[in-house]
Amino acid sequence: MYGLINSLMCRGGLKLKLVIFVLFSILTTVGVLNYFTIPLIKSYMKDKAFEVSITTVERIAEFSSFALLERTYENRLNLDDSIEKVEKSDTKGIIGISIYQRQKNDNNVSFTYLSGFGLNNKEMPLDENLLNTLNNSMEEEVIYHDYSIRTPSQTIDTYRFSKPIIYTYQNHSILLGVALLYYDKTSINGVIEELLEVILWITISILLVITLFVYFIGANLTKPLLQITQAAAEIAKGNFDINLSIKTNDEIEYLAKQFNKMILSLREHEKMQKFVSNSTMHMLQEDASSKLTLAGEHRTLTFLFCDIRNFTTMSEEKEPLEVIGIVNFYLNLQSKIIKANGGDIDKFIGDEVMASFSGPDATKKALKSAIEIQALIKRENIKREKSGETVCEVGIGIHRGEVIAGNIGSDDRMNFTSIGSVVNIASRLCSNAAPAEILIEKNTYEQADAKYIVELKPSFSAKGLKNNIEVYSIMHTER
Repeated sequence: MYGLINSLMCRGGLKLKLVIFVLFSILTTVGVLNYFTIPLIKSYMKDKAFEVSITTVERIAEFSSFALLERTYENRLNLDDSIEKVEKSDTKGIIGISIYQRQKNDNNVSFTYLSGFGLNNKEMPLDENLLNTLNNSMEEEVIYHDYSIRTPSQTIDTYRFSKPIIYTYQNHSILLGVALLYYDKTSINGVIEELLEVILWITISILLVITLFVYFIGANLTKPLLQITQAAAEIAKGNFDINLSIKTNDEIEYLAKQFNKMILSLREHEKMQKFVSNSTMHMLQEDASSKLTLAGEHRTLTFLFCDIRNFTTMSEEKEPLEVIGIVNFYLNLQSKIIKANGGDIDKFIGDEVMASFSGPDATKKALKSAIEIQALIKRENIKREKSGETVCEVGIGIHRGEVIAGNIGSDDRMNFTSIGSVVNIASRLCSNAAPAEILIEKNTYEQADAKYIVELKPSFSAKGLKNNIEVYSIMHTER
C-alpha cells in the first residue's frame, strides 16, 4: 500500500502538492478574513439594529404621548396607524411593540397595556426592574436591557428598548407611560449565519474552479518534468539515444537543454570508453575531484598478451579497409572473452592486445581466457575458410609479478598503465609463441595451481635478466 502511494506521489505528487498548497492558501485567507471581518460585521449589524430600534421606539413614543395626553380619537388612531406601519414594514428583528399607560390611584401606581403588536403583550406584566427604572426616570432617553421572553414552546432572547413617555409642564415632568420595543437577538446572528453560508458557497465554488485551474496548470508543469524523468530512467538503462524537445519558455526548457547537453556528454563518454581501459576509467573516477598527476604504485598483476600472426604480410597484400576489418574481428573476439573473465584491456598495440588480471585467482582467469580465445578462433576460422574469408591465428603469452601501475605520460597526455620486467616478459612470451599457442612463465603457472596439460619449452634469456626464463606451453585441455 505504501509503495502504491509512493508511486502515485512520484507520478502526480507535484500536482497534488500544488493543489493542496493553493487550497490551503485560499482556506487560510478566507479563515483569517472571517476571523477579523465577522466580528466587525456583527458589531455593525448590532449598531444598525440599535439605530433602527431606537428610531422606531422614539417615533412610537411621540405618537403615544399625544394619545396619552389628549386622549382624542384622532390621536389614538394616529398611534394605532404608526404601530401598524411598523408591523407591516416587516422590519427584520422587531418582534413586538407595547405601549403602556401609567395610572395612579391614590398612592398606587400601575401600568396598563394600551396598544401594540406581537407577543402576548396583554399577558406580560412589566417586571420590577423596569418599573423601578421608569419610576425613577425623569428623562426621555431610550434605554435597553437584555430580556428573555419565555413562552410554553420557546425562549426568545431579545434586546428590550424602553422609551419613557414624559410630559413636561412648568418645569414639572409627568410620566405618562412607556413605549417598549423587542428586538430578537437571533436576527443579528441570522444575518451573520446567512452571510457565512453565502461565503461558504462562494468559497466552495472558488475552490472548485481554482482546483481545476491549478490541476490544469500543474499537469502542464509536470508533463515536461515527467518527460525528463522518463529520459533519466532510459539513461539509467544505458540508452543514450534520447533527445528532449521541450518548449515551455521557462526554467524547465532550460533544464531540458542542459539535460540534452548531459546526454551528449554521456554519449561521448560511452564512445571514449572504447578507447580507454577500465583501469584508466577507474582511476579517473577515483581522482575526479582532484588534479591528475604523474603517480604510481606497486601492484601484483597477471598479464596476457595476444598477437595476430602474419599481420605484416596480410597488411601488404590487402586493402587497408579490409585489413582493419579483419584485425577488428579478431580483436573483438579476444576482448569479449577477456572482459567476461574479469580482465582489463589495458591497450591495443596495433594487432596486439595487452590485458591484465588482478586478484588471487588472476592467473587462472588469464589461462581460462587464453584457452577460450584459442578455441573460439579455431571455430571461427573453420567458418571463415568455408566462406572464403581470410583467417588468422594468435599467439598468447602470460606472466605474473609485481609491476609499477600509474599515470604514465606527459602533463597534457597520459595513460594509466603498467610497466616493469613482468610486462616485458609477458610480451616476449607472446612474441615467442607459435600460432595458436599459449606460453606461460613456469613459476606463474605452478603458483596458480592450474590443472592443464603442459609441455616444458626451451628456456630463453631476456634483456636485463640474469636467469633464463623457463616456459610452459598450454595444451588447451585440463588434466
